[in-house]
Amino acid sequence: MTARAGMARRRSGWRVPWVPVALVLAGTLAALAGCSGGGSHHPAGSPASGPATFSGPGTGAGSIQWPTGANGNSPAEVDQWGAYIGHSINVAVTFTVRDSWGQIVGSNWPITAFPRAGFLGTLSVAQPLFPQSGNVTACASGAYDGYWAQFGRTLTANNRADSYVRLGWEFNGDWFWWAAYNPPAWKTCFQRSAAAIKSTDPSARIEWNISAHRDRLPGGQDLWSVYPGDQYVDVISVDDYDSYPASTTGTIWKRQCEAPSGLCTAVEFARAHHKKFAVPEWGLVRSTGGGGDNPFYIRKMHEFFTGNRDILAYEAYFNTAEANNVRSSLRSPVLNPRAASEYLNLFGNG
Repeated sequence: MTARAGMARRRSGWRVPWVPVALVLAGTLAALAGCSGGGSHHPAGSPASGPATFSGPGTGAGSIQWPTGANGNSPAEVDQWGAYIGHSINVAVTFTVRDSWGQIVGSNWPITAFPRAGFLGTLSVAQPLFPQSGNVTACASGAYDGYWAQFGRTLTANNRADSYVRLGWEFNGDWFWWAAYNPPAWKTCFQRSAAAIKSTDPSARIEWNISAHRDRLPGGQDLWSVYPGDQYVDVISVDDYDSYPASTTGTIWKRQCEAPSGLCTAVEFARAHHKKFAVPEWGLVRSTGGGGDNPFYIRKMHEFFTGNRDILAYEAYFNTAEANNVRSSLRSPVLNPRAASEYLNLFGNG
C-alpha cells in the first residue's frame, strides 16, 4: 500500500524484534514514574546526564502540556482527532509516496494537502533515504545530494520550511530497504542527505528516528554507532508501540524504557546533546506480540511525556483500524475501549 492508502504504516507485517541481552547497569539512577529512573545505558560518545524529572501524575482532562500530533492525509482527518480529544493539533504526521525520486522529493503531495490556511500547525514528513531502486553506497557517495536539495526547495515553495523531516526513519529495523545494513555508509548517507536539505531549507528540522524494541542494527551492531552527529540532527525521536513485549507491568515498562532503543535511553541522549525529543508514532498493538486493549501502557506514556515535556517537540498517537496494521484505534471505530477511556481521561480536554 502507498502512504495515501489510509496512511499505511511502515511495515509489511510485524516482525519479532531482537530480544535484548541483559544490560549491565553502570549505576543506579533515581527512580521516576514516567522514565522509571531514566536510561542507564549511555550510548557511546554521549556524556552521562541526570535523568529527566517527573513532577507527578497527570491531572486528568486537559492535561496535555506539550505539542501533540495526529496522523492523517488532510487537515480534515487531523482535525477529527483534535475534536476527539478537545485539543488543537500542533503537528500533522505525514508520509510521502516513496516509489520514485519524483514522488519523494519533487511531488507537492502531501505537503500541498496542508496549506497554512487550512492547517496552522507543523508537518512531520517521513522520508526514506532513497527509493527502492537506489542504494546506500550511491547515497554515501553524494549521488543523491541534488535530490535532497530539491526537497528543501519543495518545502520552502509550499510555505512548509519549518517541517520536521523524519529522514530514514526506523533504520534499526529490518522492514525497510533503507535499513542500516552497512553502518558506515548509512551514517554518511544520512549526513549528506541532511546537509543537502538544509542547503536549500535551513529551517527544516531533521529527525534521527529509531524504532523501540530493536536494540541492535540488522547486522547486530550498536544502533547508536550510526548517530550522524549533532550538526546533522535537530530532534532525536523514537517510534514506540506496545509490543514484544507489551508493557503490562511496571517492571516490563522500566526494562524496555531503559534498553538501548528505549524511550528513557533516547531522551537521556537528547538531553545530553541539547536536542529536542519526539515520539512521532506510538500506540497499542492488537496483533501478535501486542498488549491489546492496555490502559496501563497509555498511562505510562502520559507519565513519560509529562516528565519530559520541557524538551518534547511533539508526540502523536498512531490511530488505525486497518486489518493488516497494529489496530491501535481508539475512535472510529473504538477497538480498544478501556484504553480509549484512559486516553481521554489523561489526554482529553473535557
